[in-house]
Amino acid sequence: MAKGKKSVWKIILIVVVVIGVIGAVGSGGKSDSKGSADAPAQEQKQEQEEPESEPYAITDETLDTSNQFSAYITGTLTNNTDRDLDYIQVEYVLYDADGAQIGTALANTNNLKAGGAWKFEAAAFEDGAEIASFELADVTGF
Repeated sequence: MAKGKKSVWKIILIVVVVIGVIGAVGSGGKSDSKGSADAPAQEQKQEQEEPESEPYAITDETLDTSNQFSAYITGTLTNNTDRDLDYIQVEYVLYDADGAQIGTALANTNNLKAGGAWKFEAAAFEDGAEIASFELADVTGF
């Protein structure tokens, strides 16, 4: 085979591999079995009707701005999953009276049991007098 023909085949092979990688990445490397001909219709219907419950619930959130050099958001986070978590973190965004973001408050813990409750204290190193409101930004758990 001539050298030019080998180069063309190498390019075609590279293009096919790249397309395969893009396809796998685009689907998250998973195949979706919903709607397949093999699954019974009743099973598919149940999957669609079951609402997903929230993995975590936060209650009793309170902002403590009594300290001049810091503030705390306290509350209780419940692990609604059926698995123990090695690590979990809550993050809040802090706002001033004009609605501008002025900081964040964070808390984390380890080894929260399935169904367990964690009384957290998210610390922020902002002047408590400057904080007018807060908003839950994220809960990270694994």
